[in-house]
Amino acid sequence: MILVTGATSAVGKAVIKELLARKVSVRAFVRQPVDAAKLQAQGMEAFVGDMTKQASVAQALQGIESVYLITPVAEHLFETEELWVQEGKKAGLRHLVKQSEIGADPQSVSPLLQYHGKAEDAIRASGVPYTLLRTLYLMQNFELMYAQSIITRGMIYAPLADARLSYVDARDIGAVAAQLLGEEKYQDKEYEVTGPEAITCTHLAEIFSSVLHTPVHYATLSDEEAEKALLGRYSPWRAHAVVTLLQFYRQGGGNLVTSVVDEVTGRKPGTAAAFIAEHVQSFQAV
Repeated sequence: MILVTGATSAVGKAVIKELLARKVSVRAFVRQPVDAAKLQAQGMEAFVGDMTKQASVAQALQGIESVYLITPVAEHLFETEELWVQEGKKAGLRHLVKQSEIGADPQSVSPLLQYHGKAEDAIRASGVPYTLLRTLYLMQNFELMYAQSIITRGMIYAPLADARLSYVDARDIGAVAAQLLGEEKYQDKEYEVTGPEAITCTHLAEIFSSVLHTPVHYATLSDEEAEKALLGRYSPWRAHAVVTLLQFYRQGGGNLVTSVVDEVTGRKPGTAAAFIAEHVQSFQAV
């Protein structure tokens, strides 16, 4: 049986959908009973617990062979993943696939990339068979970050200047993850998953304009403006973590295109234009 944490996240949902389609037994780790009920209705086990508590983790891992580990962006990310590695080793886990970030580095000035880098090191040193799956900015974040300003002002705002990012569809990550979880040949390897092209925010605005048939423009923000805006949505630590991750992108960290989706799944990764067209109603006034 495979355990998936972060089961209500965009990638978690995609991983679970792919695994169920392959008739794989899945246990979803969630915090809320209401989420557990929804997932059980889809034909899987659901475990309600706290990822940061040893007792919850140990109980959730009973009878589990493989884990897809997604940890929320929070100040205790590294400690949480270190706990999962320790408990996974005790449980005799046969495969741990960790969702990480492109740019993960214990020495990074970005706390998020730093914590992911430290967690990667802990996993490598643990002796648990592992795969590291690093990702970039999800297309699923477009609605959260840009829908309101597109609808109300015809604008997208970000502190990215003219940086290029290879936006990736969470469903492509899910397809890669399901394949990695299913075969030993992917163990003790590291993969970086991107979309098919690295584009600027100006180009992204042009795609929105074309799909929506209305002008959409891009304006860059300062880091201070971006962090202030994020404080309306996130904790101070998370807002700072997101802004410093965007700094990494602005310095060129997101300007890469890999062939991992194609090589692992045999299908081409989705484009930003296709994603926006599929979700066009999210960016239009009701």
